[in-house]
Amino acid sequence: MSNLQYSAIESRIGVTIHDANLAAGLSPHHTLQIHELMNRYRVVIFPDQRLTDEQLTSFAYRFGPPFVPDHDNPVLGSDSEQPASVIIIGNQAHEYPQSYLGHQEVLPHSDHQWLRCPSAASTLYAVDVPQESPPTGWIDMARAFSLLDRETRDIIQELRLITYNPFYRPFGSVSAKYVDRRVEVPPGATVAHPLVRTHPETREKILYLHVAFEMELVGIPYEVGCALVDHLHQHIGGLECRYEHRWHNGDVVLWDNRATVHYRHAFDADVRRVLKRVTVGGGIPY
Repeated sequence: MSNLQYSAIESRIGVTIHDANLAAGLSPHHTLQIHELMNRYRVVIFPDQRLTDEQLTSFAYRFGPPFVPDHDNPVLGSDSEQPASVIIIGNQAHEYPQSYLGHQEVLPHSDHQWLRCPSAASTLYAVDVPQESPPTGWIDMARAFSLLDRETRDIIQELRLITYNPFYRPFGSVSAKYVDRRVEVPPGATVAHPLVRTHPETREKILYLHVAFEMELVGIPYEVGCALVDHLHQHIGGLECRYEHRWHNGDVVLWDNRATVHYRHAFDADVRRVLKRVTVGGGIPY
């Protein structure tokens, strides 16, 4: 069977698959090829798709099991009475009973980092995204780790990071705050994950750090941890190993949530922007 045709993005993160028809399903050969491309390029783009919710979920779950929201440790969408596989990421999405994120800025993060088992991958499907809406960006965090100086890599290699669940705070109120336990401990259960995690398939080392939520390093004094995380954030902010996707209706983007962080800039509250997200479950980071 012939391979899917693709073009890699110049930044070395992101690859576009040409002439794929996800609604028709994927052969085992093509599924494995896409999986390999995701491991290599982190973000896989499929233009010009027309998918039902069932077809979108069938595509996503070829790359892992469904992600199940946890009512005891909330995530985006777990406030619904019947959590759905398809989450609406939308602004001015009036025809949907519930949509999320609106028009506000979304800082660089990987999904569900505060959970014991964060998600492994996600898909976004552009339903109604006008040209004036902002792109979604991804940063390759395996490259982010490899581009650190050796001294910093050695310092952070064995550290563990607590990410506090932002859903215990008013929506949109939490951003990039290093926690000072002498002042306040954020609410909710916590799980510490390696600051440098290992990719379970490629074995690459990944800087597993977001820029979006409250956090702290386990066993590190506040002043030391705060300065170290600030140094790492400055490093992430200057990286060129990123891809920003300018959406067209019908685009499907699949990405590795373990090896990337993603973000979106704020935009006009009157601009309609509707995408559908399906998330793939993952294991415990190590």
